[in-house]
Amino acid sequence: MGCGIVDNIMASWLAEIAKSEGGRLRFDRFMELALFHPVHGYYTRRIGGIGKSGDFSTSTTLSPELGKAVFHWLIAEAKHLGFDRLIIIEPGVGTGALAKVILSQMRPWNRVRYFGIDLRPESAILDKSLSRRRRFRLLDSMEAALQEAHGKAIIISNEFVDAFPCRRLVRLESGWADIYLRYDDDQWGQELSPAPISVACSALDAGFAVGQTIEVHESFHKWLASVSAQLDTGAILTIDYGGQPEEIYYRRPAGTVRGYFRQERIEGANILRRAGYQDITADVNFVDLQAWGESLALKTVDYLTQREFVERRNPNALKRADAAGLFTLEEQGAGTAFKVLHQRKG
Repeated sequence: MGCGIVDNIMASWLAEIAKSEGGRLRFDRFMELALFHPVHGYYTRRIGGIGKSGDFSTSTTLSPELGKAVFHWLIAEAKHLGFDRLIIIEPGVGTGALAKVILSQMRPWNRVRYFGIDLRPESAILDKSLSRRRRFRLLDSMEAALQEAHGKAIIISNEFVDAFPCRRLVRLESGWADIYLRYDDDQWGQELSPAPISVACSALDAGFAVGQTIEVHESFHKWLASVSAQLDTGAILTIDYGGQPEEIYYRRPAGTVRGYFRQERIEGANILRRAGYQDITADVNFVDLQAWGESLALKTVDYLTQREFVERRNPNALKRADAAGLFTLEEQGAGTAFKVLHQRKG
Protein backbone atom coordinates (compact mmCIF):
# COMPACT_ATOMS: atom_id res chain seq x y z
CA MET A 1 0.00 0.00 0.00
CA GLY A 2 2.22 2.82 -1.27
CA CYS A 3 2.42 6.26 0.25
CA GLY A 4 5.00 8.12 -1.82
CA ILE A 5 8.70 8.92 -1.87
CA VAL A 6 10.40 10.21 1.27
CA ASP A 7 13.87 11.27 0.05
CA ASN A 8 17.37 9.93 -0.53
CA ILE A 9 19.16 11.75 2.28
CA MET A 10 18.99 8.92 4.80
CA ALA A 11 22.12 7.22 6.09
CA SER A 12 23.69 4.50 3.97
CA TRP A 13 24.03 2.16 6.96
CA LEU A 14 20.23 2.27 7.34
CA ALA A 15 19.85 1.26 3.70
CA GLU A 16 22.11 -1.75 4.25
CA ILE A 17 20.04 -2.87 7.24
CA ALA A 18 16.78 -2.34 5.35
CA LYS A 19 18.03 -4.50 2.47
CA SER A 20 19.05 -7.25 4.91
CA GLU A 21 15.59 -7.17 6.53
CA GLY A 22 13.45 -7.53 3.43
CA GLY A 23 13.69 -4.02 2.03
CA ARG A 24 11.65 -2.12 4.59
CA LEU A 25 11.70 -0.95 8.20
CA ARG A 26 8.63 -0.44 10.34
CA PHE A 27 8.86 2.98 11.97
CA ASP A 28 9.63 1.64 15.44
CA ARG A 29 12.49 -0.40 13.94
CA PHE A 30 13.85 2.73 12.24
CA MET A 31 13.60 4.65 15.54
CA GLU A 32 15.30 1.81 17.42
CA LEU A 33 18.22 1.86 14.97
CA ALA A 34 18.51 5.64 14.91
CA LEU A 35 18.64 5.87 18.70
CA PHE A 36 20.18 2.60 19.91
CA HIS A 37 22.28 1.04 17.13
CA PRO A 38 25.51 -0.07 18.86
CA VAL A 39 27.72 1.79 16.37
CA HIS A 40 25.56 4.56 14.87
CA GLY A 41 22.85 5.16 17.49
CA TYR A 42 22.25 8.60 18.93
CA TYR A 43 22.00 7.50 22.58
CA THR A 44 24.69 4.84 22.35
CA ARG A 45 27.32 6.87 20.50
CA ARG A 46 26.41 10.39 19.44
CA ILE A 47 24.65 12.27 22.22
CA GLY A 48 26.91 15.09 23.35
CA GLY A 49 24.96 16.49 26.26
CA ILE A 50 21.61 17.47 27.76
CA GLY A 51 20.83 21.03 28.78
CA LYS A 52 21.69 24.42 27.29
CA SER A 53 24.79 23.08 25.53
CA GLY A 54 23.12 19.85 24.32
CA ASP A 55 20.53 18.95 21.70
CA PHE A 56 17.65 19.30 24.18
CA SER A 57 16.90 20.26 27.78
CA THR A 58 14.84 18.56 30.49
CA SER A 59 13.00 20.02 33.48
CA THR A 60 15.71 18.73 35.82
CA THR A 61 18.55 20.32 33.84
CA LEU A 62 16.73 23.66 33.87
CA SER A 63 15.84 23.85 37.57
CA PRO A 64 16.32 21.91 40.84
CA GLU A 65 12.72 22.44 42.01
CA LEU A 66 11.32 19.30 40.39
CA GLY A 67 14.16 17.26 41.88
CA LYS A 68 13.39 18.60 45.36
CA ALA A 69 9.74 17.63 44.94
CA VAL A 70 10.79 14.11 43.86
CA PHE A 71 13.02 13.88 46.95
CA HIS A 72 10.11 14.65 49.29
CA TRP A 73 7.94 12.15 47.41
CA LEU A 74 10.66 9.49 47.74
CA ILE A 75 10.91 9.89 51.51
CA ALA A 76 7.12 9.64 51.90
CA GLU A 77 6.83 6.65 49.55
CA ALA A 78 9.68 4.77 51.23
CA LYS A 79 7.94 5.28 54.58
CA HIS A 80 4.63 4.05 53.15
CA LEU A 81 6.32 0.94 51.74
CA GLY A 82 8.09 0.28 55.03
CA PHE A 83 11.58 0.47 53.51
CA ASP A 84 14.32 0.83 56.10
CA ARG A 85 16.83 1.01 53.22
CA LEU A 86 15.89 3.03 50.16
CA ILE A 87 17.15 1.89 46.77
CA ILE A 88 16.43 4.33 43.96
CA ILE A 89 16.77 3.26 40.33
CA GLU A 90 16.77 5.84 37.54
CA PRO A 91 16.78 4.38 34.01
CA GLY A 92 18.08 6.82 31.41
CA VAL A 93 20.03 8.75 34.05
CA GLY A 94 21.54 11.11 31.44
CA THR A 95 23.69 13.82 33.01
CA GLY A 96 22.59 12.80 36.49
CA ALA A 97 20.98 16.18 37.17
CA LEU A 98 18.04 14.64 39.02
CA ALA A 99 20.29 12.26 40.99
CA LYS A 100 22.48 15.16 42.13
CA VAL A 101 19.52 17.12 43.48
CA ILE A 102 18.01 14.12 45.27
CA LEU A 103 21.30 12.99 46.83
CA SER A 104 22.10 16.53 47.95
CA GLN A 105 18.85 16.56 49.93
CA MET A 106 19.56 13.27 51.70
CA ARG A 107 20.77 13.37 55.29
CA PRO A 108 23.78 11.36 56.55
CA TRP A 109 21.51 9.00 58.47
CA ASN A 110 19.38 8.15 55.42
CA ARG A 111 20.19 4.62 54.22
CA VAL A 112 20.16 5.20 50.47
CA ARG A 113 21.64 3.67 47.32
CA TYR A 114 21.08 5.31 43.95
CA PHE A 115 21.53 3.25 40.78
CA GLY A 116 21.69 5.20 37.54
CA ILE A 117 21.14 3.15 34.37
CA ASP A 118 22.99 4.00 31.17
CA LEU A 119 23.49 1.96 28.01
CA ARG A 120 27.23 2.55 28.26
CA PRO A 121 29.30 1.41 31.25
CA GLU A 122 31.04 4.80 31.23
CA SER A 123 28.55 7.47 30.21
CA ALA A 124 30.08 10.36 28.30
CA ILE A 125 27.49 12.85 29.57
CA LEU A 126 27.15 11.82 33.22
CA ASP A 127 28.35 14.47 35.66
CA LYS A 128 31.68 13.04 36.83
CA SER A 129 31.14 14.32 40.38
CA LEU A 130 28.45 11.67 40.83
CA SER A 131 30.98 8.86 40.48
CA ARG A 132 32.67 10.17 43.63
CA ARG A 133 29.50 9.86 45.69
CA ARG A 134 29.51 6.60 47.64
CA ARG A 135 25.71 6.36 47.42
CA PHE A 136 25.66 6.48 43.61
CA ARG A 137 26.54 3.72 41.18
CA LEU A 138 26.23 3.55 37.39
CA LEU A 139 24.90 0.28 35.94
CA ASP A 140 24.13 -0.79 32.39
CA SER A 141 20.79 -2.60 32.88
CA MET A 142 17.59 -2.62 34.92
CA GLU A 143 18.08 -6.33 35.53
CA ALA A 144 21.38 -5.68 37.32
CA ALA A 145 19.88 -2.88 39.41
CA LEU A 146 16.82 -4.89 40.46
CA GLN A 147 19.03 -7.83 41.38
CA GLU A 148 21.13 -5.54 43.57
CA ALA A 149 17.90 -4.27 45.13
CA HIS A 150 16.58 -7.80 45.73
CA GLY A 151 13.30 -6.75 44.11
CA LYS A 152 12.64 -3.85 46.53
CA ALA A 153 13.16 -0.43 44.97
CA ILE A 154 11.64 2.84 43.84
CA ILE A 155 12.07 3.58 40.14
CA ILE A 156 12.15 7.13 38.79
CA SER A 157 11.42 7.43 35.08
CA ASN A 158 12.14 11.03 34.06
CA GLU A 159 11.60 11.80 30.36
CA PHE A 160 12.42 8.16 29.67
CA VAL A 161 9.28 6.65 28.13
CA ASP A 162 9.14 9.18 25.27
CA ALA A 163 12.40 7.86 23.82
CA PHE A 164 11.19 4.28 23.45
CA PRO A 165 10.77 3.25 19.80
CA CYS A 166 7.11 3.66 18.89
CA ARG A 167 4.93 2.31 16.13
CA ARG A 168 3.24 4.98 13.99
CA LEU A 169 -0.26 4.09 12.83
CA VAL A 170 -2.51 5.90 10.37
CA ARG A 171 -6.30 5.71 10.40
CA LEU A 172 -7.66 4.53 7.03
CA GLU A 173 -11.22 3.91 5.91
CA SER A 174 -10.48 0.22 6.36
CA GLY A 175 -8.85 0.56 9.79
CA TRP A 176 -5.40 1.27 11.20
CA ALA A 177 -2.17 0.69 9.27
CA ASP A 178 1.51 0.84 10.21
CA ILE A 179 3.93 3.30 8.63
CA TYR A 180 6.92 1.57 7.02
CA LEU A 181 10.02 2.98 5.34
CA ARG A 182 10.87 1.04 2.18
CA TYR A 183 14.26 1.10 0.45
CA ASP A 184 14.05 0.16 -3.24
CA ASP A 185 16.14 1.12 -6.30
CA ASP A 186 18.40 3.34 -4.15
CA GLN A 187 15.38 5.33 -3.06
CA TRP A 188 13.47 5.59 0.21
CA GLY A 189 9.71 5.58 0.21
CA GLN A 190 6.96 5.43 2.78
CA GLU A 191 4.21 2.82 2.67
CA LEU A 192 1.30 1.71 4.81
CA SER A 193 0.61 -1.86 5.79
CA PRO A 194 -2.29 -3.15 7.95
CA ALA A 195 -1.00 -4.98 11.00
CA PRO A 196 -2.43 -6.25 14.30
CA ILE A 197 -1.62 -4.42 17.53
CA SER A 198 -0.33 -6.79 20.20
CA VAL A 199 -1.02 -4.52 23.19
CA ALA A 200 -4.08 -2.56 24.29
CA CYS A 201 -4.02 1.03 22.99
CA SER A 202 -6.67 3.56 24.00
CA ALA A 203 -6.01 5.82 20.99
CA LEU A 204 -7.29 3.13 18.60
CA ASP A 205 -10.80 3.54 19.99
CA ALA A 206 -10.76 7.31 20.53
CA GLY A 207 -12.86 8.04 17.43
CA PHE A 208 -10.18 9.81 15.40
CA ALA A 209 -10.88 10.86 11.81
CA VAL A 210 -9.46 9.13 8.75
CA GLY A 211 -5.91 10.39 8.19
CA GLN A 212 -4.99 10.73 11.86
CA THR A 213 -1.56 9.40 12.84
CA ILE A 214 -0.96 8.04 16.35
CA GLU A 215 1.95 6.44 18.19
CA VAL A 216 2.00 3.26 20.28
CA HIS A 217 4.93 2.70 22.67
CA GLU A 218 4.71 -1.05 22.30
CA SER A 219 8.39 -1.48 23.20
CA PHE A 220 7.83 0.27 26.53
CA HIS A 221 5.07 -2.20 27.38
CA LYS A 222 7.64 -4.99 26.97
CA TRP A 223 10.10 -3.11 29.22
CA LEU A 224 7.41 -2.48 31.86
CA ALA A 225 6.40 -6.16 31.89
CA SER A 226 10.02 -7.19 32.46
CA VAL A 227 10.49 -4.67 35.28
CA SER A 228 7.24 -5.61 37.01
CA ALA A 229 8.22 -9.29 36.92
CA GLN A 230 11.41 -8.47 38.84
CA LEU A 231 9.92 -5.86 41.20
CA ASP A 232 8.44 -7.52 44.28
CA THR A 233 7.75 -4.38 46.32
CA GLY A 234 8.19 -0.80 45.25
CA ALA A 235 6.92 2.05 43.13
CA ILE A 236 7.43 3.73 39.77
CA LEU A 237 7.27 7.49 39.29
CA THR A 238 6.92 8.40 35.61
CA ILE A 239 7.49 12.03 34.57
CA ASP A 240 7.03 12.82 30.90
CA TYR A 241 5.20 14.95 28.36
CA GLY A 242 1.88 13.58 27.18
CA GLY A 243 -1.61 12.92 28.46
CA GLN A 244 -4.84 11.37 27.20
CA PRO A 245 -5.19 10.60 23.46
CA GLU A 246 -7.71 13.40 22.88
CA GLU A 247 -5.27 15.80 24.53
CA ILE A 248 -2.01 14.87 22.84
CA TYR A 249 -3.50 14.59 19.33
CA TYR A 250 -5.59 17.75 19.47
CA ARG A 251 -4.85 19.59 16.19
CA ARG A 252 -2.03 17.15 15.48
CA PRO A 253 -3.22 15.01 12.55
CA ALA A 254 0.38 13.97 11.78
CA GLY A 255 0.94 12.66 15.32
CA THR A 256 3.50 13.77 17.88
CA VAL A 257 6.82 12.30 16.65
CA ARG A 258 9.55 14.92 16.33
CA GLY A 259 13.31 15.26 16.61
CA TYR A 260 15.67 17.63 18.42
CA PHE A 261 19.01 18.78 17.11
CA ARG A 262 21.00 21.51 18.87
CA GLN A 263 17.85 22.74 20.66
CA GLU A 264 15.93 22.95 17.34
CA ARG A 265 12.66 21.07 16.97
CA ILE A 266 12.66 18.84 13.86
CA GLU A 267 9.43 17.74 12.15
CA GLY A 268 8.16 16.09 8.96
CA ALA A 269 10.58 14.28 6.66
CA ASN A 270 13.51 15.85 8.52
CA ILE A 271 12.86 13.38 11.35
CA LEU A 272 14.24 10.68 9.03
CA ARG A 273 17.42 12.55 8.21
CA ARG A 274 20.51 12.77 10.42
CA ALA A 275 19.69 9.31 11.82
CA GLY A 276 21.97 8.73 14.77
CA TYR A 277 22.77 12.43 15.14
CA GLN A 278 19.52 13.76 16.62
CA ASP A 279 17.02 12.82 19.27
CA ILE A 280 13.66 11.34 18.23
CA THR A 281 10.71 11.38 20.59
CA ALA A 282 6.91 11.17 20.87
CA ASP A 283 4.30 12.15 23.45
CA VAL A 284 3.36 9.53 26.04
CA ASN A 285 -0.17 8.13 26.23
CA PHE A 286 -0.69 8.03 30.00
CA VAL A 287 -4.02 6.21 29.65
CA ASP A 288 -2.08 3.30 28.19
CA LEU A 289 0.61 3.48 30.88
CA GLN A 290 -2.02 3.20 33.60
CA ALA A 291 -3.88 0.34 31.88
CA TRP A 292 -0.65 -1.55 31.15
CA GLY A 293 0.48 -1.08 34.73
CA GLU A 294 -2.79 -2.36 36.17
CA SER A 295 -2.52 -5.48 34.00
CA LEU A 296 0.99 -6.03 35.40
CA ALA A 297 0.07 -5.65 39.10
CA LEU A 298 1.17 -2.00 39.23
CA LYS A 299 -1.60 -0.07 40.95
CA THR A 300 -2.19 3.55 39.93
CA VAL A 301 -1.87 5.69 43.06
CA ASP A 302 -1.87 9.17 41.53
CA TYR A 303 -1.85 10.98 38.19
CA LEU A 304 -1.38 14.74 38.02
CA THR A 305 0.42 17.52 36.17
CA GLN A 306 4.05 18.35 36.86
CA ARG A 307 2.99 21.67 38.37
CA GLU A 308 0.49 19.98 40.71
CA PHE A 309 3.12 17.43 41.76
CA VAL A 310 5.69 20.12 42.57
CA GLU A 311 3.18 22.31 44.41
CA ARG A 312 2.14 19.34 46.54
CA ARG A 313 5.64 18.08 47.39
CA ASN A 314 7.65 21.30 47.20
CA PRO A 315 5.20 24.10 48.18
CA ASN A 316 7.78 26.91 48.12
CA ALA A 317 9.03 26.11 44.62
CA LEU A 318 7.20 28.97 42.92
CA LYS A 319 8.68 31.48 45.39
CA ARG A 320 12.24 30.23 44.92
CA ALA A 321 12.24 29.41 41.22
CA ASP A 322 14.18 31.51 38.74
CA ALA A 323 12.95 32.11 35.19
CA ALA A 324 13.97 28.61 34.04
CA GLY A 325 12.27 27.05 37.06
CA LEU A 326 9.08 28.99 36.43
CA PHE A 327 9.14 27.77 32.82
CA THR A 328 9.00 24.14 34.03
CA LEU A 329 5.98 24.98 36.19
CA GLU A 330 3.93 27.39 34.08
CA GLU A 331 0.28 26.46 33.59
CA GLN A 332 0.24 27.08 29.84
CA GLY A 333 3.52 25.29 29.22
CA ALA A 334 5.70 22.56 30.73
CA GLY A 335 3.84 22.68 34.04
CA THR A 336 0.77 21.06 32.47
CA ALA A 337 2.29 19.49 29.32
CA PHE A 338 4.30 17.20 31.59
CA LYS A 339 2.42 14.63 33.64
CA VAL A 340 3.41 12.59 36.69
CA LEU A 341 2.18 9.03 37.21
CA HIS A 342 2.67 7.21 40.53
CA GLN A 343 2.31 3.42 40.41
CA ARG A 344 2.91 1.00 43.29
CA LYS A 345 3.42 -2.73 43.70
CA GLY A 346 3.25 -4.87 46.82
